[in-house]
Amino acid sequence: MKKTITALILCVLMLSLAACGGSGSGGSGSGGKASGKIILIDKDDKEYTYEVSFDESMNLRDILLENKMITEEQYSAMFIEDIDGHIANVAEDSSTWLPLDENKNMITGKSFEQINMKDGQTLYLQYYVVPNFDD
Repeated sequence: MKKTITALILCVLMLSLAACGGSGSGGSGSGGKASGKIILIDKDDKEYTYEVSFDESMNLRDILLENKMITEEQYSAMFIEDIDGHIANVAEDSSTWLPLDENKNMITGKSFEQINMKDGQTLYLQYYVVPNFDD
């Protein structure tokens, strides 16, 4: 009886270890997280590179918060204006942060909540002045 219980406990432990080993997010970054780069392009076309780590289920807004590039207040705002001290203010100068893919092509039709990153990917956020079509 003791041998059966010991064998059963051993099997459960082995299955638990196997399940934990294979349940990562697929990322190769630190702590089982994925990693990538976000490159911020300011209004003077100067680039700032940020190494980020994230779970692949996270959206861009979550990744910015997780990597302390934005505050909780910015996270909750409709428009993210302040990214690590770099400002794009829709109300004051009609500017915003435009997401671009790794080839610097505009990511259209998606908000920060709908953009996800993959391990090793680079995304750009470019200072962008929204055209005034009323003029």
